Amino acid sequence: MNGRKLIAEMQLRHGKSAGMLTSIIAAFAVASFASPSPYGVCAHVSRDEFDDRIKTYDMMSLGGLGYVRSDFDWYQCQFEPGGAWNFAKFDRTVDDAAARGITVLPILYGIPRWAQPVNGHMEEFQDYIRRMTEHFGARITVVEIWNEQNLKSFWKGEPNPTNYLAVLKAAYEAVKDVDSRVRVSSGGTAGVPFEFIEEVYRLGGARYFDILAVHPYSHPDEPEGRMDVQLEKLREIMARYGDEGKPVWITEMGWPTHTPNVGGFGLLSGALKVARPEKSSWNVVFAACVADDATPLAGIGDALLAALPPGSSVAVCTPQETCRRLAAGGVDAVVYPFDETYPVDTVDAVVEFVKKGGTLVDFGGMPMWKAWGRVNGAYGLVRKRSTVGDRRRLRIQEDAWWMGDKSLPEVVMVQSTPEAVAAGVKQEPTGFKAMRFQTSALLQAGDRMIPLLEGRNPNNGKNAVAACVYAFDSDYKGRVIVSGLMTRGTVASNSEARQGVLLARALGISFAEGVESFFWYEFRAPERDPFYSEHHFGLVHDNFAPKPAWGAYKNFVLQRPAGSVQLPGTWRNGKRTAYFPQWRRPDGRVAGMLWKLDKAVLAQFEFTGEEVVFHDVWGKRIVPVKTGPRTWKVPVGESPVYFAGAALAHLPESPRDGGIR
Repeated sequence: MNGRKLIAEMQLRHGKSAGMLTSIIAAFAVASFASPSPYGVCAHVSRDEFDDRIKTYDMMSLGGLGYVRSDFDWYQCQFEPGGAWNFAKFDRTVDDAAARGITVLPILYGIPRWAQPVNGHMEEFQDYIRRMTEHFGARITVVEIWNEQNLKSFWKGEPNPTNYLAVLKAAYEAVKDVDSRVRVSSGGTAGVPFEFIEEVYRLGGARYFDILAVHPYSHPDEPEGRMDVQLEKLREIMARYGDEGKPVWITEMGWPTHTPNVGGFGLLSGALKVARPEKSSWNVVFAACVADDATPLAGIGDALLAALPPGSSVAVCTPQETCRRLAAGGVDAVVYPFDETYPVDTVDAVVEFVKKGGTLVDFGGMPMWKAWGRVNGAYGLVRKRSTVGDRRRLRIQEDAWWMGDKSLPEVVMVQSTPEAVAAGVKQEPTGFKAMRFQTSALLQAGDRMIPLLEGRNPNNGKNAVAACVYAFDSDYKGRVIVSGLMTRGTVASNSEARQGVLLARALGISFAEGVESFFWYEFRAPERDPFYSEHHFGLVHDNFAPKPAWGAYKNFVLQRPAGSVQLPGTWRNGKRTAYFPQWRRPDGRVAGMLWKLDKAVLAQFEFTGEEVVFHDVWGKRIVPVKTGPRTWKVPVGESPVYFAGAALAHLPESPRDGGIR
């Protein structure tokens, strides 16, 4: 119930005096503008999910989630220039949420076509912002101005910090003119674009927002070493402009669970047939970029097997297991990940494998572009690795418009070659968009390049090859199959369980870094396209059946209830391989979480009290071995363990007790 309705009902029932009503209004205003739960989700409850909003709200309430972020588009409430305003849909969105204890964070943008570009319609834009603020009153306490304004697709033009600041300033002034208590958040940026954000600050933008919002996605990578580093650098920028105390919100963050589209319109099976027409089945190793004890990427084995001829086999392996299998023999092909990464620990073994006649497949977009391996004791991107050198060892010579051949346009439309079509690769009438290409510059006498996808470079009339088979018959005897085509859905996915694990870790990092509110993208997965990552970020399936991530979020909220305060001090080790953020709950109890990236261990932990309760990431009770009055041996790996009842007094340091430090 909103404030006006509440006051009117009380007046009708109790005939309160004007003075008493004034007190009621003041008390209601204080309650309305108090900070709600810091735990939120993005949901399209004011757009295409409007009819299912009640189901969404009910499941959110069940999970302890108190904030929903949705689009309150201008074009949905005014249909023509100077036309009447209709907020009925948004009223129902807000009031139905409030009835279930949920606060709405409206994104104010969605500019009508007749008001684009918005910079040329600032008076009308301010009127829209002002009317929104007036209409909703105390029902809305925070508004977000735009979404991912650093992307052309959302800004509806070339992103420009100066133009965005003009919009933000106009919105801020309109909101504050109506009600100074309503907080204004900057639009959540795609990623953490440091230059864009700093330019807004340099232009004096700090005066025109109360909250700085970002979307620090790290998919397909883990949050550690990406999300935390970005947030810390963001704070440095804020500090340079005297704004370090301002709240930071993460208004989008997530990892998808789509099915990897490794078949790629028959390109994989057709390429293998072109490479080795004599083979009727393949024994394949997928060389995953995972640590020794980590769970490989979900679905990749099944997706590969479905794209291979009958009788084939697929083993999804760690880098170490890949090398072992290649040394043992019996492997026909190694497949590298479909996201431009490759495990550097396998390169020597793969080069020898190809020399002797084996086949390497790299469909990552730009082959072997991002080296992945051990860095300072943890696994991640090896930024100092010469990826060029690794590609050269396999005679892969890449090209693009920003590289050697400056005549290449940014995009070339390519088609399946006759050899590819004969092998079963499908033809697309309009062609495929390609931005990365292969050349034969490094081939030796006897070697040849067999194009699979090629198109005409309009600038010089030469063929641009987007996918090919490098067939060796020199000192090398094997095959290398590469594709520079970024086929939708080839980027790495996660199992549903791993999505939940990453959610918990991202939450733990966010609040340790001082983030005020966190919104998962998104609540419900539309799941219309099995290969499209955007359709699989949800906490629940399209039919509202919960994924494990829904339970992981619910459990995090139980372990760290709204109103909890982070404990100061160190919350990770120096190598960023072990994490142990802690907080004090509203009931006074200390709690926290533990996880370790490089290797799971059974480590002995000392606490400040004798009564400590442990749970896993899903909320299941764990009973570790108690080794002393205040010490327990706890299994710690990449899936967090929660503890409650006392703070950590000592962290294991020696290899004997787990080496957490």
